[in-house]
Amino acid sequence: MMLVTGAIFLVLGLASGAILVAAPFGIGPAQPGPITWVLFPALTIVGWLMVVFAARNSAVPLISRTAGAALIALAVAAVVGLFLAGNALVQPTATTLPLWYVVAVGFVFGIGGIAIRRGDTG
Repeated sequence: MMLVTGAIFLVLGLASGAILVAAPFGIGPAQPGPITWVLFPALTIVGWLMVVFAARNSAVPLISRTAGAALIALAVAAVVGLFLAGNALVQPTATTLPLWYVVAVGFVFGIGGIAIRRGDTG
């Protein structure tokens, strides 16, 4: 049960990040509010923790690297959006502040997720 719940939370956290990346360009109907800003890192971390605690030790590196790669992908998408907006190649319909937020959170947590190694020493 904890594994499934954690996976749902992790996916919802990553989806919140995707909404934050898409919103400045008017992609999709969602308009992120404060809840989305909070849920992106909170659900991602809580979901990851729940999945990791419920998983076998041998699966932890794969889970962490997969979540980390997804976060880095979101951060890269946000950087591309900032590049396009900053060079007037695309006109954002709203502020690009959510993109900066996803860049910061995505790279910090993404790099952390990829850097996690298996804890055994033998």
